Amino acid sequence: MITMRPAALLISLLAGGCWGLVAAATEPAEVLGEAVASTDPTQVQETIVTRLLDQYAEERGIKAEPAEIDALLGKMRRDMAASGLATEPDLAPEETAEVDAMRRDMARALIRQWKINKALHDQYGGRIIYQQLGPEPLHAYRRFLRHREADGAFSIRDQALEASFWRYFTDDSIHDFMAPGGADEARAFKVPPWEQQP
Repeated sequence: MITMRPAALLISLLAGGCWGLVAAATEPAEVLGEAVASTDPTQVQETIVTRLLDQYAEERGIKAEPAEIDALLGKMRRDMAASGLATEPDLAPEETAEVDAMRRDMARALIRQWKINKALHDQYGGRIIYQQLGPEPLHAYRRFLRHREADGAFSIRDQALEASFWRYFTDDSIHDFMAPGGADEARAFKVPPWEQQP
């Protein structure tokens, strides 16, 4: 058996054009074959989860349809009017167009995320937490991420970073859960937000 010292191995890999493999192996984390260079726990978690959920949505054809976006925006306008809130009365036409585009992007993101969350909950089940932008199937996220980690879709090499990554998904004490079997849990993924009545 031939053994090489680490320095000799590194030189050999570099000479052989394998710098990408060496660089990826030295980064604190990797997702879908790409290095995650950050050591910020929030950034690492956001990068990994976003990439995996984007892949999940793409594989399942999950997206917001134009009619759904229109319905959610209509509901938001009605809710604002009912609350006595004006909708940009003093904006120039180009500013109004910019605000409308931002609202469409926001609605698209909200709808897509709700659909991803529903699909994950349908597939993995588990408890649901309250979040500002809608129900989040926390236990389904944890099961999905454990499954994807076991499949090699991502890895975190730094132990402290790994512990920080998993804390959100494993420490139930930091979340506000919907009551198991309660009304909120029962309707969490039954009626889409753009179809809900006040």
